[in-house]
Amino acid sequence: MDSSLHKHYHDDEFDPKGLVDTYFCDENFPLIDEGVEFPLKKLHETFLSGRVRGDTLIDISTGPTVYHLLSASDFFKEIIVLEFTEPNILEFEKWLRKDPGAADWSYAAKALCDLEGNREEWQVKEDKVRRAVKQVVKWDVSKDNPLEPVVLPQVDCVISFWCLHVISRDKEAYRSNLRKFASLLNIGGHLLLFGAFNMTYYMIGEHKFFFLSCDEKFLREVLRDAGFVVENMDVLPSKMGCDLVDCEHLVYIIARKEREV
Repeated sequence: MDSSLHKHYHDDEFDPKGLVDTYFCDENFPLIDEGVEFPLKKLHETFLSGRVRGDTLIDISTGPTVYHLLSASDFFKEIIVLEFTEPNILEFEKWLRKDPGAADWSYAAKALCDLEGNREEWQVKEDKVRRAVKQVVKWDVSKDNPLEPVVLPQVDCVISFWCLHVISRDKEAYRSNLRKFASLLNIGGHLLLFGAFNMTYYMIGEHKFFFLSCDEKFLREVLRDAGFVVENMDVLPSKMGCDLVDCEHLVYIIARKEREV
C-alpha cells in the first residue's frame, strides 16, 4: 500500500483508547516486551543513574500514554503533558481522574515495580504520576508556535515517544518538529527520545496509519543540527511478531542540548 494513502495521526480519525489498549495495555500483545518493557527498563536505568535530573519534565508523546511517566515521577517534581488532539487530552484526563472506562496501565506499573523489586507498590506508583502532572496542554502541529496561547518555561527534560515519526509527513517536517521540541529545553537539559528504524505504518483496528521511516544516520544528523549531543543510543532489533507494525529496530536515545539553534 502506498504510504501516501495511510491515515495521519493528528489529522484523520484516530482512536486514542484503541491505540493504548492495543499496543501498551494488553499483556498478550506479541510485541509487549518491545513496546513497553524495553522503554520501561531504559528509562529506569537512565533516571537511576542520576545523569538526567531536574525539577520539571515535559512529555510529548504519541497518544494518551502513561507508562513512560511512571519512572519519571520518582525523579521530577512536576510533569507537563503535551497532547496533539482534544480526544487525546480527554482520554488522558480520564485516567488522571480514575474515571470508569479509562485505560488500564496496571501491566506497565507492575512491570516497573518488578524492576524496582516491589510489585505491590504499583498503585502507589500510578497515583504518584497523577500528583506530578500539573498541566495537560494541546500542542497544535499546524501552528508555527504549537503551544499558542500557552507559554511554558524551558525545562530540564523532555520525553518523546514515537510522535516525531507520526506527526512529520517528511524528513524536513521531522527536522522542524524536532527543533520545536528542542526549544522546550534548557541548555544542558536532556531529550529522551524513543523511535524506530525503517518502519512505515502501524495499525489501529482496520486503519493503517503513517509512520515516517528513517535510519540511524538521519537521526544523528538531525539531532546534531537541532543543537543536541547524542550521549547514548540503544538499538533493539524487533522480533516482528505481528502484522500490526512493520518495524525493523526500536531505538532509545539520550541527547543533551548544548546550544540554541
